[in-house]
Formats: sequence, C-alpha cells, structure tokens
Amino acid sequence: MTGIDRIRLRDRRSFLLGAAAGVAVPLVGLGLWEATSGSSHPHASGAPSPASGATGSATAPSAPPGVPTASSAASAPALPVAAGPVSLDDWMLTLPVDKHGNLSGKAKQLQQAAVTAPWLVSNSDGSLSFWAPAAGASTSNSEHSRTELVSTKDFTFGSGVHTLSALVSVTQVPTSDPDICLGQVHGGGAIKSIPFVMLHWRDGSIVVIVKQELHGSHSQSITLLTGVPLNTRFAFSITDNGDGTLGLAASCNGSTQRATAQVVSAFMGTDQRFQVGDYQQAVSSSSATDGGRATFYAINQS
Repeated sequence: MTGIDRIRLRDRRSFLLGAAAGVAVPLVGLGLWEATSGSSHPHASGAPSPASGATGSATAPSAPPGVPTASSAASAPALPVAAGPVSLDDWMLTLPVDKHGNLSGKAKQLQQAAVTAPWLVSNSDGSLSFWAPAAGASTSNSEHSRTELVSTKDFTFGSGVHTLSALVSVTQVPTSDPDICLGQVHGGGAIKSIPFVMLHWRDGSIVVIVKQELHGSHSQSITLLTGVPLNTRFAFSITDNGDGTLGLAASCNGSTQRATAQVVSAFMGTDQRFQVGDYQQAVSSSSATDGGRATFYAINQS
C-alpha cells in the first residue's frame, strides 16, 4: 500500500466514523470532499431538509435509481478569477420593502434591476453591496427578507451547460442566525415557489443544499469550504452540467474544492433560473441595523 493509499483509507475511515455519529465532515483536501447529512438549517424557509444516508468520497459510490450521489468533479465549473464592474443586465431585483417602501408585507420586485440605496449600492471599484435587514418585507413563499437578483434568462434543466459564478465577501450576518444564501438555482414558471439548489455562507462554512424531491423537504447537504471568515473574498460556482449532474465549486485563499452531485429525475426538464445576492436567513431582529450584508465583485451567468 502506497502512502497516498494510506491517506485515502484514513480519510474514508474518518468520514465513515463521522457519518455514523451524525457529524458533518468538512472537505479534507484539494479535490477531495465529503457530502454530509443531518438536519436542515432551522430557519431556512423554503430550504429543504437533508436526506438521510447521503454519502460521499473521492470516488462516487453506486446508488439505487433516483438516489443522488456525489463525487469529486472530473470537469470543474468555472470560477471567477478577477473582479470587475458587475452588470445588472438580464436581472430583476427583489427588495426587502413593499411597494410603499415599508419593511413589511409583500416584497417589491423591480423588473429591471437597478442600484437602489440603501439595499443595493454600487461601489467605486465596480462591486455591488447588498443589504437585507433581519426584519423586512418577504416574498410569498418565504419568511426571510432579501435583496436578491433574479435572472430573466430561465433555462430548462439538463438541456445544456448553465453556470452561475460569483466573487463575494460576506460582511455582516444576522445576530440570531449567521446564515446568508448567496446563490440559487430556483424554479421558474409553474414551479417558481420551489428552490432547487441553495449555496449558503453559514457561520464560516460554504454549504450547498440540493433538493432531492420536487415536492417535499428531503435534501442533500454538501460542505465545500470551512473557516471562511467575514470580510474575506471567496469564489463559488454552480453548474448544470447538462447530463443530470450538478458541478459545484468554491475557492478561498488559494484552496479550491469541487464536487459533483447527481440530480434526481424529477428536476430534469424543469424550468429553472439563477438567483444571487443577500437572502439572509433570520426571522427576528435585535435592531434596525441587524441583518445581512454582502459585497459581490463579480457575478456571471451563462
């Protein structure tokens, strides 16, 4: 047995022990990752709960039909490598206020996204800063306020390669719940109330939740990175590979982690769109300044 084989065997044994104890196991090295399972985030309205029995290793395990698996990605999704002026073309904007400007009721949506202080502010370097208070107006199917871009370019999942990528730093999280959803693959059209893939900054970890059934709450939870502090830039990407799989990637401080997740058949051929921004996950507020803030230096959809 080579030294590399011993390391792989040790990592797999560690993962199996952690999974048996119900402990979330973080990524263990460049190109290696572990999928985790457990309770969904208690306040993520619309975010599905993890499915039991999710497993992962450097090589994808076999699975019964309809049961998702995940593995290290052979062809990695693209990550933004440089910042630049963030364009608002081809995006709508959901705001944490109603049509009268009140921080309650039904959230207002601009059909053409535009800088809208104080919720969305353009900075001198071309980046965009998003602010969503813990107490604010929300959409019909959520109890959390958000300042979030919604793509106007829907696509049919599995019909080709579609990628959302971004370079971002989280600068503030809600007091009661240090969690912001930064990027989504979200249902459109007839399933516009159903989130499919949600990428979170959650208490310093980059966690992706992948829904496992169209109607229901089962999901798979994949931790891409841990130890990402506030005010630290990191990149992420979510890719519909066009073959029934999702490509996931995140990079911070020179470390890049990638994963591939199998998609359940119920989502193949569905109408989807990308959403990106500050979808903070608190439901209570300690003050008028309590909430989530994030600055995006690059946002790309293709």
